[in-house]
Amino acid sequence: GGGPPPPPPMISAAEFAAYNRAVAKIGDGAASDVESAVLAWCRAHGAATVAEKREAAKLIMEGFVQGYDDVAAEFAAQWYDDLAERNGARLQQAVTITTYRPESVDTVARYQAKKLVKGGDAAFARACGEYARNDALRSLNETIISNVGRDKDRGVRFARVPTGFETCTFCIMLASRGAVYHTRKSAGEFRHFHRHCDCKVVPGFEDDPDAELVEGVRPEELRERWAQFKNIDEDESLTSAGKDAAKRAVLGSPGPPVVYKKPKETFAHERGGSYDLAAHEALRAAGHEVVVRKEDAPEGFSNIDLLLDGKLCELKSPTSDASGVNGLRFIERNIRKAVRQFEKVEGGPVKPSIVVLNCEEVPVTREDALKRVRLEMSRHDIDRVILLTRGGAIDDIKK
Repeated sequence: GGGPPPPPPMISAAEFAAYNRAVAKIGDGAASDVESAVLAWCRAHGAATVAEKREAAKLIMEGFVQGYDDVAAEFAAQWYDDLAERNGARLQQAVTITTYRPESVDTVARYQAKKLVKGGDAAFARACGEYARNDALRSLNETIISNVGRDKDRGVRFARVPTGFETCTFCIMLASRGAVYHTRKSAGEFRHFHRHCDCKVVPGFEDDPDAELVEGVRPEELRERWAQFKNIDEDESLTSAGKDAAKRAVLGSPGPPVVYKKPKETFAHERGGSYDLAAHEALRAAGHEVVVRKEDAPEGFSNIDLLLDGKLCELKSPTSDASGVNGLRFIERNIRKAVRQFEKVEGGPVKPSIVVLNCEEVPVTREDALKRVRLEMSRHDIDRVILLTRGGAIDDIKK
């Protein structure tokens, strides 16, 4: 008995998750190597000018970016070969394509050097690291696109697959097309990756553009999501943060998992550490991207706790005895403390970006706390406070 051939083996959700973890690890390695090398150089050459720091950062980036682009491209080529073999496609060995260009490193260094003036060395180093991460991920996707282009006459197509947290409408639109043939136009669009883009280009070896290449990712469902995202984008009553939150609600997913650069277990031994951990989760559940920073500021400088959506953020979790007799004085004390920390940031002083005040453990009403926070924000030059109060209320207060 003949019957139709069995469908090609799809990529399981677990396997795709493992691929994404491995890719993230390559990206994290690139980011942290570049960031720490640039920061170390700036620390060792305190008197250097902006131009000198920029040139040093360029050399550092050139070294690391080429290396990590190679690693990412090799990894993608290996994956392509494995998938082709599993699908019975007899193709030549995959080629590797890296996106490293000296002129783009130069542009990035010049553009990010503006951060030296405003945000200091740490912000500059971090931005250089982010560039290295993004370039590695681009090399990964570019490698898949190029091999599909080479093998398109053998029936290979590609799809763009979001990994779960992607809230960019353009990305979802591309993903909703499924596994389309590699035309010049579609390839050009598929090469569009914004910063922090977590989409992956996945090869497909069958004729149906709506095939489920990755378990659980169905193009027809993505088309519905795209329609929902378009409606959100067109809603003029929403701020861009509001749009992002609305899209995350559609995804049923909070922000990406909290990243701990400072080991999570150290919080167990710190006073109020458990309250800090609860605050990290509350911020994530509200759709924020939370990175808990290392405590590695040199002697005499202050550490800032978090990167919240890429911005420096100090978290204060006062405990119940903090309110004491003076009612709301603790709010003023904690905000003042945070402001002083931003003043003493390495490469600073930095204007306070965000202060998170976690009052979950303090017997204070949301209304009273809000009033006092607004008063303190006008007294101390602070643009934004995120207030967590009992019962899980979150208020994002901007000046």
